[in-house]
Amino acid sequence: MPRDDAHVPSVPEPSSGTASAVFAASVIIPCRNSVRTVGATVRSCLAQTRAPVEVLVVDDASTDGSADAARAAGAHVIALEVRRNAGGARNRGIDVARGNVLVFVDADAELDPEWLAIVAATFDANASIAAVGGRIVNGRPGLWGDLDHLLNHSEWMSPSTRVCAAYPTMAIAYRRAVVGDTRFPATNHGEDIFFAATVQAGRRMIRYEPRMTTVHRHERLDARRFWERQIDMGRTFFVTRSALDRPGKWLLRFPVLLFLYPHLWIVLARMLRRGMLGKALVLLPWLVAGETARIVGFMRARRGARAPIDAAAGVAR
Repeated sequence: MPRDDAHVPSVPEPSSGTASAVFAASVIIPCRNSVRTVGATVRSCLAQTRAPVEVLVVDDASTDGSADAARAAGAHVIALEVRRNAGGARNRGIDVARGNVLVFVDADAELDPEWLAIVAATFDANASIAAVGGRIVNGRPGLWGDLDHLLNHSEWMSPSTRVCAAYPTMAIAYRRAVVGDTRFPATNHGEDIFFAATVQAGRRMIRYEPRMTTVHRHERLDARRFWERQIDMGRTFFVTRSALDRPGKWLLRFPVLLFLYPHLWIVLARMLRRGMLGKALVLLPWLVAGETARIVGFMRARRGARAPIDAAAGVAR
């Protein structure tokens, strides 16, 4: 399962002198029924010290007034009449964006005011960096929010800059030149990992820069929704490892080893490195439950993928 990658040298502090004059960022926000959060997301993007050229909200056939909330906050809204999922919505944004930097931000994320300035400084410092994303902070503390953050985003708590194999599209900036004709799969499961893998095919780098802070203000969770989210994450893990050479791919051949909870041990190790021993002990039973839900999602996806193969084998016999 996910692992931390090698460290790389630091990037200079952003300033008006280090950011390129040709830096032009288009922010693309896919939005599906996010009326409670999308306004704050848009405002955080417009409040950048290094202003974007545009903030585009691609409304994915919402039914809750998300488009109006985004417009009121200052975004240009592109309304989709037919749902295309997060990947398809981002693709629509790419097609109309004017900038030479494409910034993908989820509709429940808020960017620190220096976020784009650090992107500009990072790209200026190293032309081989294709994309950069930052530290993800839990904006909905509480039992279920903490658990969801730790199980799904513990990789992005580190204070150390490094190169990564992938980064979630919660908030990440790509150079448009390296994106080219690459597009996201029109799905909500692992579309960011597939996109990153295609962009990196030419040995391009994705950088994790912890000075860039993103606050994740996800909808408040309860036990049922937390369980469902972890099942979805397990399904995503199966789909991405089935198609890509990613850490943890060996679990496809030996799924029984999932019951040794390898990902949970990684999460606990990251918590200990951050000095979170007490919190790890308190949350351990619920972390185990969440990891079990991820295993359930993995196994369901595996059974679904094997069903056509088994059916074909039955016909052949």
